[in-house]
Amino acid sequence: MTDLNKLLTPLFLSEKEIRKIMEMMFFSYRDFTSGPDKILEKISFGRAHHRIIYFVGKKKKITIRELLSILQITKQSLSRVLNQLVKEKYILVSVGEDKRTKNLSLTNKGKDLEKKLSNIQVNKIKNIIKNVNENEINSFKLILYKMIDDHNKIKFDELNN
Repeated sequence: MTDLNKLLTPLFLSEKEIRKIMEMMFFSYRDFTSGPDKILEKISFGRAHHRIIYFVGKKKKITIRELLSILQITKQSLSRVLNQLVKEKYILVSVGEDKRTKNLSLTNKGKDLEKKLSNIQVNKIKNIIKNVNENEINSFKLILYKMIDDHNKIKFDELNN
């Protein structure tokens, strides 16, 4: 295993050390998504489908506008993937408070897929952090949080209150 202390100098990070952090982020994200990617590939879905299913499952009756705000994608990009998820009965679209607003919710089929995909990632994180202390976990979470742009922190905080 790579000695992480050799990768990071806490007092001064050279560009070379920062690039190592970037590489760790790349490899960790790739490996974090690889389990769900295999399941999604079998049903001809991709990561966009996964993100939509995840956030529709996270917030009951999320509106299309809220989902667009979270994902920061175009209506056209969302529409293509969302229409497929609706057609294949993973997501249900209903009329919101007014006729112009559309709410999204997961069907039972969608809930099953979301749970299957998330369980892979939850278990991966659990297996990693079982040997890590609380301070290390909190430091990691703090760094991730600080990497989020201020306007996106508001969205994150709203989703997690």
